[in-house]
Amino acid sequence: MPRATSCLVAVLGLVLAVGLAAEARADHGYWETESVWIEPFVETRTVWVPGRWEDHTVWVPGQYETRTNIVSELVWESHMVWVDSGYWDERRRWVESGHWVELWDDDATQPYTVWVDTSHWESYEVWVDTSRWEDHGRWVKVQREEVVTVWVPGYWTTERRWIDGYHVTEEVVTVPGHYETRRRWVALPHPTPTPRPTATPRPAASPTPTSSPTPVPPGSGTCTIPSGIYKVTDYYAGTQETETEDGILYETVTDDRPNDLYAVDLGSYAKGASSPYDGAAFNGRNRDANGELLAGTYYQNYRKRDGCFVPTSIVFFQDDRVQFTTGVTTSPTPTATVSLTPTVTVTPTPTVTSTPTVVLTDPTPTNPPGPRPPGDPGPDPTPTNRPGPKPQPSSGPDQPTPMPETPQPPRVSPTPSNTPRPPAPTPRPAYDPPVGALRVAPVVAGSALTGNVQGFSAIEVLRGAPIDLWVRANVEPPATDPAATVALTQWTLVRGANDRPGGTQPGASGGPDEPLRLQWNDVTPVVDGQLRPYELHLRTRIRVTYGDGTTRDFDLEGSIAVTVRYQGATTWEDDR
Repeated sequence: MPRATSCLVAVLGLVLAVGLAAEARADHGYWETESVWIEPFVETRTVWVPGRWEDHTVWVPGQYETRTNIVSELVWESHMVWVDSGYWDERRRWVESGHWVELWDDDATQPYTVWVDTSHWESYEVWVDTSRWEDHGRWVKVQREEVVTVWVPGYWTTERRWIDGYHVTEEVVTVPGHYETRRRWVALPHPTPTPRPTATPRPAASPTPTSSPTPVPPGSGTCTIPSGIYKVTDYYAGTQETETEDGILYETVTDDRPNDLYAVDLGSYAKGASSPYDGAAFNGRNRDANGELLAGTYYQNYRKRDGCFVPTSIVFFQDDRVQFTTGVTTSPTPTATVSLTPTVTVTPTPTVTSTPTVVLTDPTPTNPPGPRPPGDPGPDPTPTNRPGPKPQPSSGPDQPTPMPETPQPPRVSPTPSNTPRPPAPTPRPAYDPPVGALRVAPVVAGSALTGNVQGFSAIEVLRGAPIDLWVRANVEPPATDPAATVALTQWTLVRGANDRPGGTQPGASGGPDEPLRLQWNDVTPVVDGQLRPYELHLRTRIRVTYGDGTTRDFDLEGSIAVTVRYQGATTWEDDR
């Protein structure tokens, strides 16, 4: 072989040897699969919301109305006729009479006088005049106007209103946040003939430990058990709002599905109280109907990997309510005792050995997760809330490392979850007055239940006859609260004529079981050919107990028309 050819072969062999050595050194490593969080892409858009017609329920309040009613009644129409009559009456009377007679004595010598009595009964006739006026009238049906005041109850009605269109600017998530799986080659240094071992740093102690850490020998490193950790049995499944008659309940929905999660209680926070974990939970912290932060508890979730507890996410469990009064107001929520347990982060510690070591350390309590604006899922995932891939040794590049379980990404909504929603309209209770009129009912046999218990607005009585009357309030509950109950508690006679000795006089009052004691000695007067009944003006106190237990008193006034008739009249004519 020529010398030039042998030199060329030697050079080629040297280059090949160097390349093989480099490849051999480069082949000492492994492929690592990691999950990378890709932030959502949010666009700001201006959208025109067109105008529309909306139906609104409007309350029309009740009011008093004056109405004129036509009342029919019977009236006696008089027709006086003069009747000539009489008769001769035979009567007897005593007539005193007599005369003196002169007589002589037996000797006829001396005269004397004697009285002769001629008194006697005498019959005579006298004309007795019985001429008289007689009423040959009749009952005539007439009509009169009666003016009454009526309460017209309020009612709900629906009216249409035009809502003008408007522009609204909103943030729309066009590409949601997600995890992407990537593979990268991790080159490991080649072992040297005399490797120098390096000590693994000890985990930093928490400034305020709640319990002494218990070291657990994991599969590939040293781990510390988080204080207060426990197995998750109630898995977070969402939130719900329940609107009741007196408020809104904000609750957390859970289920008992199998899971591999562990958790640490990060503390409870009262309504409206800020927390260092606001914005760090994947499900966010909502606000109530008044715009205040909801009360609840934060939890740090962990998963166990090779004997180490790796933090995965923070979750918020809401437990609050809003109580309705006259509007939407917050109900007092007791301030819970906040117990902050330091979250645990995973910090990879490089070593010169062929096996990477993972160390769990406590973060500084003065640097809690800060709040982030609504709709922002936060900065790039860090070992605190998104665990990075856990490297494992491999014998070669063809043997990939098992992919860790992907943690649950934070929820991103186009509408921020902490945006306060407008208060729900709460109609105020309508304590409307009852509807009805006053009546009277005659007392029969001393019982208030005998006769027409509804009573009458106009009565007829006999002249000079005493009468007792029960006062009745013929009323119904208001239309806005049919479940209400009404009861008459007191009556007062405002004005009205009364001829009964010791009877009820104007200004007197009584209870529902006390009657009016009345009497009229004169018949109903006739003015301009029409009857003018007597009037009893009454005022009553009505107590209404509404469906919610509220009690209100109302005054109800009214008049009773009284027509007084003769006790009896019998007329006849002799046509002979």
